[in-house]
Amino acid sequence: MAEFSRKERDRQLRRSDIFAAAEHIFALKGYHKATIRDIAKEAQYATGTVYLHFKDKDELYLSLFTEKLKTMLSIVEEKMSLAKDAKGKLETFVRESLVFFEDNLDFFRIFVSEADEMMIAEKGLRNTPAGQKFERYMADIVKQAQREGVIRSDFEPTQVLDILIAIMKSYVLKWFREDGKGRKGLAGMSDMIIKCLLNGISGR
Repeated sequence: MAEFSRKERDRQLRRSDIFAAAEHIFALKGYHKATIRDIAKEAQYATGTVYLHFKDKDELYLSLFTEKLKTMLSIVEEKMSLAKDAKGKLETFVRESLVFFEDNLDFFRIFVSEADEMMIAEKGLRNTPAGQKFERYMADIVKQAQREGVIRSDFEPTQVLDILIAIMKSYVLKWFREDGKGRKGLAGMSDMIIKCLLNGISGR
């Protein structure tokens, strides 16, 4: 049992090293120009070692996104648990998600530079346990907001979630493209995003 545990620790360490290297290489070269050989060299592993963990670049790319999503969800859920109501939870979700993007600029550069791959990855993530957990969790928050009268009850929770993500993505993309040096300030947009979601842009 001890030997198996040691092997598992070694396996997790190698995966962690590969993820860190992949994040850097994807951000530096972009998805198309990055190669498994580049990533292996960055991680200081043989190319074959990377292939022992991931069958190809696509699988590594999607796995990296999944791990990042898990990390973000863990942080966001912990913060959201402290909110008193659904509105507070939604505000926390938006703010902490934006903080996560600011703190992971190399990761986010992949989204900006490889829009097509971003769409593929997002679709793939929805079929992973982490992605499905995220949708169920946030759908429950939207339902709570509907019960509390914060969001209209005639909207489907998943549609509300899609709208929220679309608004956030638009703000994030605009911020990143206009601020190539990545200066802090993205999280300051959270209030505007929540207002757009809950109140629209009507002047009434």
